[in-house]
Amino acid sequence: MSERDIIVIGAGLGGLTAAALLAKRGLDVLVVERNCGPGGSCSAFRREGRTLDLGAAMLFGFGERGFNPHRFVMNELEEGLDVYRHEAMYRLHYPDSSGRDRPVVFWPESERFFDELAKLFPRSIGEVKSLYRDLEKLYGGIISANSVFLSPAETPKEELLAGLLRHPITQARLLSLLSKSALSLMRGRVRDEAVFRFFDKLTSTYSYTTLEETPAALAITMFVENHVGGSYYPAGSPMMLASRLEKALEKYGGSIRYDSTVARITVEGGRASGVELESGESIGARDVVFGGTVWDLYERLLPPGLVPPELSRKVKSLVPSYPSSVLYGAVEDSAVPTGAFPVEMLIGNTERIDSSDVTLYFSSLEDPSLSPPGTQVFMLIGPAGPYGGAEANGAASGGGRERPWPAPADPEYRSGRYARAKEIEAERMLDLVERRFPGFKAGVVFSELGSPTTIERYLLKRGGAVAGPKSCMGQELMNRQEATTFLPGLWACGESTVMGTGTPAVTISGISAATALLRSRGLPEYRARTFERQYVRIIPRGTPGNRPRPAFAESARCQWCEATPCRETCPAGIDVMGIMRRLEADNLVGARARLREAASEGSFPCVSCAGRPCLSVCARHEVDGRPVPIPDLLSALESSARSEEGR
Repeated sequence: MSERDIIVIGAGLGGLTAAALLAKRGLDVLVVERNCGPGGSCSAFRREGRTLDLGAAMLFGFGERGFNPHRFVMNELEEGLDVYRHEAMYRLHYPDSSGRDRPVVFWPESERFFDELAKLFPRSIGEVKSLYRDLEKLYGGIISANSVFLSPAETPKEELLAGLLRHPITQARLLSLLSKSALSLMRGRVRDEAVFRFFDKLTSTYSYTTLEETPAALAITMFVENHVGGSYYPAGSPMMLASRLEKALEKYGGSIRYDSTVARITVEGGRASGVELESGESIGARDVVFGGTVWDLYERLLPPGLVPPELSRKVKSLVPSYPSSVLYGAVEDSAVPTGAFPVEMLIGNTERIDSSDVTLYFSSLEDPSLSPPGTQVFMLIGPAGPYGGAEANGAASGGGRERPWPAPADPEYRSGRYARAKEIEAERMLDLVERRFPGFKAGVVFSELGSPTTIERYLLKRGGAVAGPKSCMGQELMNRQEATTFLPGLWACGESTVMGTGTPAVTISGISAATALLRSRGLPEYRARTFERQYVRIIPRGTPGNRPRPAFAESARCQWCEATPCRETCPAGIDVMGIMRRLEADNLVGARARLREAASEGSFPCVSCAGRPCLSVCARHEVDGRPVPIPDLLSALESSARSEEGR
């Protein structure tokens, strides 16, 4: 059995954040990830020379003001990141009382936003303005005034008490917001039922919850943060954020193992003692940090009978968020609506949350490098439709419950019926766009559907529930899994431990897990502070950002192939894709480490390679007839290492 100080299970944003922060404190950290790259939902993949967002595509938390955990982490890790700030958070296509579409642009400037809302609620706009003024006061005076990057459960009791004594009214109001619904917050401030229905759709687009289900503190942050901190997109795709965290982890001495699935968490002497991989390998550790869902943790990875019955019952009772479908693709420029925004939300049903609501992302409008000239990449995401279509489920005639999408282990996952169901689902989603933007379907040049089954297979999100346990009343912040678990030596992060969906929430979970673990060892914790240098740079739309060094520019042409034919044909088994992805993210430390793993007695592996087989199988051939110059890039990497050693 090999030994490490800390093992982090999962290279999602929460796990990577915790791992990088712990490594910065000098701890020996190993991240174990079942997929071939970092980021989880905050990642990307490539098809035919195009870079497509895997899930997260509108990110908060990078602003200089407001709720900014991403900026805090980049500053702490001293890692630069270029981001685009969206001119507007999104445009919402909302049917009015007559069924006519009324697009509403969510501008950061409040008054400009109110002008948009006045189109929908001309007689109630005064109420809406008054509501927002109250929400802004609550946000500024209570939520953002508590400038911490820890969940309340991980804040020491003495600090909570000190805060209560210093600001008793503020703290009491904050606690009340954690246990009050958004609906109760709005009652008394708004009378127009049409306004309630509108805000119902807003909470559903953010977190798949209604006003009655959404905790007030979460709703306030969702409604106000765009007007304070803004929304962003990392240059080069969200993969760049994950890759920067990976870079920091490796820079500070940590390491990461991809294509390695944890079968169970080992327990000795009443505490977590390491992990056992599906390969049979065991790795011991003093502490284990888990970054997945509570269902996976308590129902699969821990030994049977170890989880307390009360905790087991609570986990089983948790309500998941809605299963989702995601359609990835590319469309001709001519089919993109004139004046389109990078994020377009299309509302189909104003009465309830259902599969007629979809969000359309055009990330290449911000970053043209994501798609070849003449086309735009898109991602279309929303609650999943019934498996096999409405008629196959009897849903059209009210014939009973909808049949769920199959689990990855279900034999039907590989069947023709499943393949046909994906085609039907993709067509359904494109039809929703076509109704708003005629001609869109005809302009699609490529598409690929990720079903709820796909999401569960790759991201271990049960049933394709993209946001884990629903962030609703009864499952609000103080009722969720804490970073500290019932088992000594076992810590938790990820969306199951925080309230709210999206990347800022899981980043907070990683900070909380790292801080709780550091506290247990008596090491310096991470707290909000002022930084002399800011590592997040906001760049203009269309400006190239997060580019590799000139010597490694060609690494950005790598297609990040899941099958990695280049590695399979390499006599030394070099992890070419892992090295290219690191070079693109300016992670020379990690790239060199991967290259030297394949070296024999310190020699450069490519020197004795005959025929350069990696070039003949490179997937870039299929895009533009020219492979990524793998041997040349590896030689440049080796030369740069020797040059630095010579200094």
